[in-house]
Amino acid sequence: MRRRLGSARAATALLALGWRSAPGPMTVCALVATVGALASVGYTLGFRTVIDAAERHDQHEIVFGVALIAVLFSTAWAFGILGASRNSVLTDRINLELGGHIGRLVGSLPGLEHFERTDDLRRIDQLRAGRRSLAAGPVRLLSTGQVALRSGAVVVLLATVYPPILVVPAFALAPALANRRARRLQQASEDELAEDRRLVEDLFVLATAPGSARELRTYGIAGAVADRHALLGEEIRRRSLSAALRASAWEALGWIVFAAGFVGAIVALVLRAAHGHVSPGGVVMAVSLMRRAQTQVARGSDSAAGVSVSLQTAEHLRWLEDEVARADAIAAGNRAPAPNLHDGIRLEGVDFAYPGSDALVLEGVDLHLPAGATVALVGENGAGKSTIVKLLCGMYRPTAGALRVEGVDLGDIALTEWRGRTTATFQDYLRLQLRAGQAVGVGDLPHVDDADAVHGALHRAGGDDVVTALPDGLETQLGRAFGGRELSGGQWQRLALARGLMRPHPLLIVLDEPTASVDAPTERALFHRYARAARAGAEADGAITLLVSHRFANARTADVIVVLDQGRVVDVGAHAELIARGGLYAELYELQARAYRET
Repeated sequence: MRRRLGSARAATALLALGWRSAPGPMTVCALVATVGALASVGYTLGFRTVIDAAERHDQHEIVFGVALIAVLFSTAWAFGILGASRNSVLTDRINLELGGHIGRLVGSLPGLEHFERTDDLRRIDQLRAGRRSLAAGPVRLLSTGQVALRSGAVVVLLATVYPPILVVPAFALAPALANRRARRLQQASEDELAEDRRLVEDLFVLATAPGSARELRTYGIAGAVADRHALLGEEIRRRSLSAALRASAWEALGWIVFAAGFVGAIVALVLRAAHGHVSPGGVVMAVSLMRRAQTQVARGSDSAAGVSVSLQTAEHLRWLEDEVARADAIAAGNRAPAPNLHDGIRLEGVDFAYPGSDALVLEGVDLHLPAGATVALVGENGAGKSTIVKLLCGMYRPTAGALRVEGVDLGDIALTEWRGRTTATFQDYLRLQLRAGQAVGVGDLPHVDDADAVHGALHRAGGDDVVTALPDGLETQLGRAFGGRELSGGQWQRLALARGLMRPHPLLIVLDEPTASVDAPTERALFHRYARAARAGAEADGAITLLVSHRFANARTADVIVVLDQGRVVDVGAHAELIARGGLYAELYELQARAYRET
């Protein structure tokens, strides 16, 4: 019962989607489908009229029957062509609407949880891949309704000839049910293979994309990647074929049952006609209708299969909508962040485990990030640096404890407003293939086309020379995908840094490995710029600059250095203090310094 209610809700949502996206085309398609369905069955009445009138030598009835056939058959034919073209237009309109709707929904998810859990990622991937199928859902539902209308008309007309032959449409349930069973088997197979298909696609992209070409050739693993793609593809093909054969066996059984009923009905009609109980015109009309019933079964099966796929994708869309609604309900904070920082940000007894795991990534973290300070997070890989960044940016909420901004729990602050007062540059930055000015300007969307603001951010990030070298300056198209200019890794990173420095009055600036792709002289110059930008932000708003870096020479410039080890804060202080204490920081700093000296 719950499954049927869910399907009914999804079907209603599909129709609502069509109406919301294109009410005019949706209405036209529904009217065309209705008229076309009635006309495509009704013209068989003309056969009965013409043949019976010919037997009686009634010329007027013959003319009427021919006219009936001509009008209704022409209407069915014309409306079939019109329906196909209008259905295509409707599907395209819905597909465009869906693209924006899904993009807005995914963008409305407040954190990263849904991108870091396999099941959620699978649902989002299937929704993305099935968008076109979902867009065709309203048309498929209209097609299913058209089949139902035709079937109803067939039943009514057959009843006027010989009611017992109504069993033939009942026999048509056999292939429909068999088809339903077959589709479930295939859908189950698709669900089981979804992750493997994603891996095959990733392997294909890895083998053909320019970004991976250098390493594949350097390490001589291009062939190994292709071989793994072939092996996994063969395994997918084998399992898909097995599911397809099982599905075909069910479909064949259903059609055998229908064929037996169809042949039996024809024999019965011929015998009744031989004894004068049915007119010749009635026999011709009934046989034509039964053949049409067979066609309707095939179309109904195809429509049901298509609707099933659309409904499955609609379930993923409904799940995403429910997740967004749930996230909105949980993120009930509506307070505005403080206009300026005076105390700063405090983590109080913070524990954190990623969703679906009981392992604590952070445990008992007590930390004060003072207003106006430049704070460096250091520690070995897996120490918890990136997790703290995610918590501070509101991507997750603590499992236990609290994170407070000027004494206010971050969960009580409206997330969109907090994000409006934070900015960040991450080590896995985006290479936005836009115009150069836009690639920087989107860091502060209201000023995306403000050339002065963009140039100011580029100057603060040391990226003036990147734009100066471009043929059309800020108007230069970037990236090869759209025939633009390709940049080096360091140039892309400086644009990403400039993007992160677009906002004029952030309270929190996160720089996560901000100089990983630049050389040492450029790195030193950039850190001098960051220091000036941090001081300016501190004086104006009490802004905190949070630096995450594996290079201790960068961290030593910070006012406060936080040393993390296995999810715990093990030391806090300035560089000189930490060196004097001789703890983990001093040990790691000396190891790195020695490595540089020996290089």
